[in-house]
Amino acid sequence: MGKVSSTTVKKVSARKASVSKVRKTRVKKPVFDGPLVSIVMPAHNAADFIDDAIHSVLGQSYGNWELIVVDDHSTDKTVEVVKQFKDKRVQVIALKRNGGAAKARNRGIREARGEYLAFLDADDLWQPDKLERQLAFMAKKDCAFSFASYVFADSKGRPNGKVVRVPETIISEFRNSMVMISTTMFDTKKISKKDFMMSGKLSDVWQGALKKVGCGYGMREVMAIRGYDPTVSVWKKIWRRV
Repeated sequence: MGKVSSTTVKKVSARKASVSKVRKTRVKKPVFDGPLVSIVMPAHNAADFIDDAIHSVLGQSYGNWELIVVDDHSTDKTVEVVKQFKDKRVQVIALKRNGGAAKARNRGIREARGEYLAFLDADDLWQPDKLERQLAFMAKKDCAFSFASYVFADSKGRPNGKVVRVPETIISEFRNSMVMISTTMFDTKKISKKDFMMSGKLSDVWQGALKKVGCGYGMREVMAIRGYDPTVSVWKKIWRRV
């Protein structure tokens, strides 16, 4: 993958996220002509880094989306950080009890209005054209379930040399945890939202989706970074090494 334009990728600050200030996202005029994509983001005590995850959504080249942040009863200022984003496409739901990521995702799924459903964890980041390219990929493949390759970062935010290239297809059996939830996208007209309700392993959800549609399609391009640490400003360096 080539270098990511500095106009579409914001510089990640070395400081922790501040409740008093939310950084601006510089982005080219996004494309809105297309189906609504609902993005579900569970969060628990994510105040130090969730703003960067949200900025990676705001910086998308495709703009017809809604971001549903479900706060899993955080004890820090996660909710306050999210509420500072004034974009009407960003909403936050604060749960009164901590129930874990699966229950938080389930709440977000129930609230989702989009034809397509995507997920982004609060400590992961998206490549700026992730949504646009994935929608085009799914239209070309005429598929209901897609996922993409991704890169790992170490505890200091540096690339650890592990880029996970997903297979082009997964058919009928799901035998490993290669699929990263923050790269998945589903067509809810072909797979009902109730089929995504999570109670156990994510692999069980993928397996259920495969039973419905028979095949999942993988994008070889790297679309996300997994395990992002906001204390080191190396996001652009990571992308340049992929």
